[in-house]
Amino acid sequence: MDKKYYLVAEAYNMAKNLFNQGRANYVSLKSKSLKTIDTFLDLVYIMNEEMSKELRSAVLKFYKVKYLHDFTNYIISMEEMIEIVEHCLIDPMEKLEQIRTQFHGVIKNFQDVRNFDSVNKCHKELPDEVAAAHCLLHQAVLFNETMQESLVTIVEIKTRQHAQDMNSSLYNVQMCINNFVPKFFEQLMLDAYTEKCGYLRVVNASIADLIRDKWRGNDTVFPEKWSPLVRLLKEKTKQPSSVLEEPLHLTLFAANLSSQDIVRTLY
Repeated sequence: MDKKYYLVAEAYNMAKNLFNQGRANYVSLKSKSLKTIDTFLDLVYIMNEEMSKELRSAVLKFYKVKYLHDFTNYIISMEEMIEIVEHCLIDPMEKLEQIRTQFHGVIKNFQDVRNFDSVNKCHKELPDEVAAAHCLLHQAVLFNETMQESLVTIVEIKTRQHAQDMNSSLYNVQMCINNFVPKFFEQLMLDAYTEKCGYLRVVNASIADLIRDKWRGNDTVFPEKWSPLVRLLKEKTKQPSSVLEEPLHLTLFAANLSSQDIVRTLY
């Protein structure tokens, strides 16, 4: 813009700053959304690992004393039962990887393709400086709002969709096994992958927070609330002993979740 137009030059600089601020906010939103979904998937991965360990262990212990039967009263050998269990455990692991890959791909494809030089169309408003300055600032704000809105919308849609898909995949483990073996979980007195399971309740609590977050108003709590627990669990996985040898509520407490959150999560 010609420097002789002082008001326009000031508006141009302000618009440029708004443009750059919008780019920074855009990059920040992308980074936060990736951190959020990764935190969620890391938590689900660890909880699923614990439930699968309990499931496999329960099968081995059960077969030391008796056998399981299918719906035709056919005796299922331990080898066959292990195959059934492993078959039913495939979907959550595949879903975890699929969701992570898909979400990262979608967010990566969102690029800041704005061209600030397009504000030069405001030249046509000169020599009316007020109109030209208004045009510049309007363009900058419009750039930011349009770009941010499209990204926020897809983040909200995808996080909700992925949370629901992951939840369904975990609950389907119980259904899958019960389709082969009647009353499998009751016979083994096993809570893993059922409503009584503490690990699954942790996943459910995290999902509730994930879909409750309001990205449009930048009113999100998920990363800050759940990241400490995920970090703690990752540290525990490096130890030779079981990930959650101590009671689950103690692990949640150690991750600085509030007492109210712990009670709401587990009970």
